[in-house]
Amino acid sequence: MKNKKILTLSIACLAAIGMTGCDDISTTSVSETTENGTSETTSLAEWVDYSSPIVLDHDYKNHDFYTDGIGQMTLKTCIDGDTAHFYPSVRTTSSDIVKSRFYGIDTPESTGQVEEWGKAASNFTKEKLNTAAQYGTIVVSSPFSEYSTPETDSTGTRYLSLIWVNYDTPDADYTDLVLLNLDIVQEGYSYVKGVSDIPDYANTFYAAEAQAKAYKLNLFSDEKDPLFNYGDYVDTSLLDIKKEIEKEIDDPNYKNAYDNVKVRIQGTVAGYSNNVLYLQSYFSTDNGGRNGGEYAGINIFCGMTTIPTKFKTINTYIEVCGLALDSATFGFQISDVTFKRSSTNPDDATVLITAEDNTDEFKLHTFEKTAKELEDSKYDCLNCSISVTDKVVVDSFYINDSDEITIGLAGYDFGVYIPFLFYGNSAMPNDVWNDEADFIGKSFQLSGIYTYHIQTSGNIVYQVTLRGSDDFVNSTVAE
Repeated sequence: MKNKKILTLSIACLAAIGMTGCDDISTTSVSETTENGTSETTSLAEWVDYSSPIVLDHDYKNHDFYTDGIGQMTLKTCIDGDTAHFYPSVRTTSSDIVKSRFYGIDTPESTGQVEEWGKAASNFTKEKLNTAAQYGTIVVSSPFSEYSTPETDSTGTRYLSLIWVNYDTPDADYTDLVLLNLDIVQEGYSYVKGVSDIPDYANTFYAAEAQAKAYKLNLFSDEKDPLFNYGDYVDTSLLDIKKEIEKEIDDPNYKNAYDNVKVRIQGTVAGYSNNVLYLQSYFSTDNGGRNGGEYAGINIFCGMTTIPTKFKTINTYIEVCGLALDSATFGFQISDVTFKRSSTNPDDATVLITAEDNTDEFKLHTFEKTAKELEDSKYDCLNCSISVTDKVVVDSFYINDSDEITIGLAGYDFGVYIPFLFYGNSAMPNDVWNDEADFIGKSFQLSGIYTYHIQTSGNIVYQVTLRGSDDFVNSTVAE
């Protein structure tokens, strides 16, 4: 049987040597040690920086991304290794957020599903984009070498994009930008996927991937991912997690003890909205509850796939196993949960009590508070079901290109998040509210899930996330 080799790379990544023929490329010796202690030497072609020779071939300045397929951007948030959201600098036709799916690459998952090297890839992309955002230039273009209307991916909400960056020069010349998509492949954080629309770059992408494999970089390594949790699930409670979330909100420098921990939790379904499932549980003083007993909740990001209805039904008591992680936008959450209609795997989500049978100890509790009490509550009902007992008046409105509506309320700091086109109080499918005139100045009866999100500035904003149109009922006419 062959001895397993332990590869030690002691190679400095040299400056670009250009796209020379194979006969002209020098080699580098790499020491490999087998399990029995013998040393072997392997020769690798000298490192090539494939990203440097690739330059943008048309100017971005003063161009509108939504009409020309290219434009300068400011960074809103980096989602994972191959997805980020930007604000267009030129807003001639639209000021909507540009949700970019990086073209030609496919990094391991790090959000709804979590895979080996996914977090490492996400961290790499975030570091690059944050540096370019702070000191240099970010340009997003369609995968075409001409000005044209951008195309979305299969979701219809994200634009297939090439991400061009300069790390130290604001408003850099377009010839001084490098292609981040290619750099992600070159560093071994992604496979190449579907580069037919960039034929001039396709061979370079595959060459960069082959080099990353030869050098055994990151996801092509024989080593385990140091950021991936290979351990078993830890049984814990929503209350223990809530206490950590409180510390993290109060002190941005605090490290949540459950970050990157596989957890097994139980809770009652409080709602499902925008691919997020909300669970909550009650804890008496005997079970660690403070102030005579308290509720704790969490949000579970389910990814872009549809989960079975039995797990989304409000008042269902379930058990889930997932990975607890800090999200740069949505705070502390759980992801990488497997939802199946039927399963014998004890680590898959399980219905413990159906909604119909959940009538006693674990029955869903909805907090009833005035708007002022809700604003002052902070942690009492975070990620839990709430109903505001007095009416609220809308004084601001914003809708993005994904039909997600953000509402501001007169006299209160918390807002309302509506992750769907609003259908008012009618079952008629043509009764769609999507204009500020449908909301501004009107009063509403409000219910939903009390949540928070983190702005780009780092500020925490509280909001009520709607589960459906019944959570936001226009009461103006009745007054």
